Amino acid sequence: MKKIIFLGSADKSHVLLALGRLLSAMGKKVLLVDSTMGQAVQGYLPPVFTGSAVQEFEDIDVAYGYITAAQLDHALEQAGTLGAYDVLLLDTDHTQMVTGRNLPDFDKRVWCWDGKRLSLQKNEELLLRLCLHEAEAPLSFYDWLSPALPGSLPAWRAETRLRHVEWLEPSFHFPLDERDAIADVHNQHQHRIDLRRVSGAFRQVLLTMLKQLGDCDAKTARRAWAIAQKRWRAW
Repeated sequence: MKKIIFLGSADKSHVLLALGRLLSAMGKKVLLVDSTMGQAVQGYLPPVFTGSAVQEFEDIDVAYGYITAAQLDHALEQAGTLGAYDVLLLDTDHTQMVTGRNLPDFDKRVWCWDGKRLSLQKNEELLLRLCLHEAEAPLSFYDWLSPALPGSLPAWRAETRLRHVEWLEPSFHFPLDERDAIADVHNQHQHRIDLRRVSGAFRQVLLTMLKQLGDCDAKTARRAWAIAQKRWRAW
């Protein structure tokens, strides 16, 4: 199973659900896990009456409310899907779910922030809790900035704390666009991920992310997008 982890303070749920949907359109069995304090993924799902759950949504399985890996494995075992996935998308800010020691076990790592000062502060605190500053060898991360505001913003390169982080190219910078904000809210209230409503810039960055994290070429990524749109129209 390919394991991809997303760390840091940023609003990620809409993008991760869209990414999971595209991976599913490529024929992958996908598990998206929201193990964050906010559990924002619940805003997109049909209502359930439990504090934690694993449920099918938009051709992927979505789990939330689990703080430790053992809790998640137990839930998947009860659902009969433990070991059944091709791709894991893990969004977490709990060091009970992942530690600096097992971060190297993930195939891809993405560091996420929104450009705000508090976001930077929380990311640095998470970095310290994960003890990345004590790592023996550099860990590679992709950089996710959302929203990427117009103009110049100094890149986040706190050398004293990130000397053991290797930044990969390309970066995933989602420009601020009113259409994407509208699409996000619409999808939450409709309990769907309608890719037709997003901006061209959002589409381009998401396809770049799909190619890098899903290890596919541009043609495969575009085909996945077309399949995902076609499935939505079928409903």
